[in-house]
Amino acid sequence: MITRYFQQSLVVLMRVVLICAILVISAGIAGGAAERSPSAEVESGAWLTSGGDWRQSYYSPLSLINASNVSGLGYAWSYDLETTLGLEATPVVVDGVMYASAPWGFVHAVDARTGKRLWRFDPQVDASIASKACCGVVNRGLTVAEGRVFVASTDGRLFSLDTKTGKVLWQTDTIIDHSRGYSVTGGVFLTKDSVVIGNSGADLDARGYVSAYTIRDGRLQWRFFTVPASARGPFENPELKAAARTWDANSRWEVGLGGTVWDGMAYDPQLNLIYFGTGNAQMLNQELRSPSGGDNLFVCSLIALHADTGRMAWYYQEVPGDQWDYDAVAPIILADLTIRRRVRKVLLHAPKDGFFYVLDRANGELLSAEPYVPVTWANRVDKVTDRPMITEQADYSHQPRLVFPGTAGAHLWQPMAFNPTIKLVYIPAIEAGDVFWMPKQPFVYEQGAGNRNVLNEWPTLSEGKLSLQSQESKELPPLSELARGQPDPTIRGFLRAWDPVENRVAWQVETSDRWAGETNAMANGGGVMTTASGLVFQGRSTGYLHVYRADDGQSLAQIKIGTSIMAAPMTYELDGAQYIAVMAGFGGALGGAAPEGTAAYRYGNAGRIVTLRLGGGPVPLPPEVSHAADFPRPPLERLGTAELVERGNELFRRNCNRCHLNTGAGGVVPDLRRMSAQTHAEFADIVLRGKRVSKGMGSFAQILSEDDVNAIHAAMVDAAWQEYEREHPAPHSVPHAVEPDRSR
Repeated sequence: MITRYFQQSLVVLMRVVLICAILVISAGIAGGAAERSPSAEVESGAWLTSGGDWRQSYYSPLSLINASNVSGLGYAWSYDLETTLGLEATPVVVDGVMYASAPWGFVHAVDARTGKRLWRFDPQVDASIASKACCGVVNRGLTVAEGRVFVASTDGRLFSLDTKTGKVLWQTDTIIDHSRGYSVTGGVFLTKDSVVIGNSGADLDARGYVSAYTIRDGRLQWRFFTVPASARGPFENPELKAAARTWDANSRWEVGLGGTVWDGMAYDPQLNLIYFGTGNAQMLNQELRSPSGGDNLFVCSLIALHADTGRMAWYYQEVPGDQWDYDAVAPIILADLTIRRRVRKVLLHAPKDGFFYVLDRANGELLSAEPYVPVTWANRVDKVTDRPMITEQADYSHQPRLVFPGTAGAHLWQPMAFNPTIKLVYIPAIEAGDVFWMPKQPFVYEQGAGNRNVLNEWPTLSEGKLSLQSQESKELPPLSELARGQPDPTIRGFLRAWDPVENRVAWQVETSDRWAGETNAMANGGGVMTTASGLVFQGRSTGYLHVYRADDGQSLAQIKIGTSIMAAPMTYELDGAQYIAVMAGFGGALGGAAPEGTAAYRYGNAGRIVTLRLGGGPVPLPPEVSHAADFPRPPLERLGTAELVERGNELFRRNCNRCHLNTGAGGVVPDLRRMSAQTHAEFADIVLRGKRVSKGMGSFAQILSEDDVNAIHAAMVDAAWQEYEREHPAPHSVPHAVEPDRSR
């Protein structure tokens, strides 16, 4: 009896197990990669994270598209992202669905076969946050796991969305103090059970930190601050006690001091370490920030944390005592390399400071650090101390200096790629220096506003020669004197293939196009992707997607997309066909205006996903945009005094030129010299009362007064007249700013 009962129970149990197994398999088929973690190894048809897989190498094992047929790539489908703002993310494809993040933290779920919308998520962001977004309200990526999409909005909320419907499963506010200059523009990253997120704002008054939240319900697991709040604590994480000794006790703690974690991260599931880089120090000049000097940990550093606890495993500071805006937040790649006959698990990094770093990712040991662009702030990284040997040329505290690289860096957020077969890293590199000098005005801290206490400017081409163009630079020595004995200051962009073992350039392609010597040379080369078939893909602001041989840089194809490209492309396979996709749209830090020759100038900047496949036809082009033949006569006469204009220029530099960077005709962000009569009449309402908040122009009422706005307005009117007079010499010239007539 007992035996028969046992046998019957065993049969029932086996049936239950079989049913459960079938359910699990069915769920796997239905949910597929959406149920798997992006810490899994790369899968042939999917693109599981922004960088493809957990190594963040922007590499795909797909090879259906190769050197012999890539010229046959053509249009498959496109998708309108309903924005004209900068696009910097790379989509994720899981089980035939493409998930893409857009400015503000919008998410679009699209059928990856057809481009048909499945759902769209609007994070409902108060657009006034735009005043705190240093370099545009961009979003650099989402991630997908366990049937959820994880994304951050510009105002710092972290969302978990259902992959099938876009419904919010949970959300949490990641910002510790909304009165300060915090925003979120970077992507989110996953560990085995956490979502990790940083923030932006080191150019304002943010104090950097990263936070980890549980995947299931969004509870805070740990938080790691990157700089101390004071010399005496409290120290939220124990590593800050040692860090505080590298700061002057009388540092300007109230300014936050920077070190924000606003972009590149990576997670190693084998070592269970999360890696990230930290941003620049606030108040760039160290004599004001930390008067007695010091390394100022942990700004401009690479940090590895134990993913379960948030405790530090190791750190390496790339730029001790940063004074040049050398964020260390460029994307991180994890690779395995044979170095000196030994296979090493390494971390590859090409940050703004111009040195290419190879570190052992298990213990932080520096294996090499060699310049991949001209560098003058340091002679070298010493092989004994592992520290940069900082030069006299780098010290601008008492006289202006031309320093390489400049604040745009040798390489910033645009993803680089690593091909594990060819063993080369493909870097969107910049060769450019900045002239740095100290302003005459004393530093005054403004909460939530821009708090850089240094002036800097790129030498750019004007009427055939390199010069400095700003009002503030007029009293500097001539550029010929500042550049004597220094590298060529002509701004140039390159796609540079770097050998991380031999520490040398294997090949390069200049990406400056027509803009050598102009700022768009920095923005013309977008992010990079490489494949197992030996191809390298990179988009440009010209609206072309370029394809090169990965081993020697030979050009194989130039595909006209018709929309300017900054983001890195990606690839995936469905139903036996390989697709190439890219989010196309101009903007961000170096894309405030779209100069003539860019696709954004010719066709506008309607952001879209463009997807290609073999055998497709030409990509449909947007309608062309008409441009005025010359600069129009300003509708308003000059306002106020020369002193008012000068004050307005200073306020503009401090608060506005993060977005309104360039002054060329046409563009993503309006050229304020071309304001209409109506815009002039509404200027104060726009700046202080958020009249155009729906277009991304937030209110600056917490930062600027009515008098401040009047000064900025006067400066913009003066700038408009200066440009008009340049194009229309006398008899059209109008007197410069004068004292107003008070006799009326």
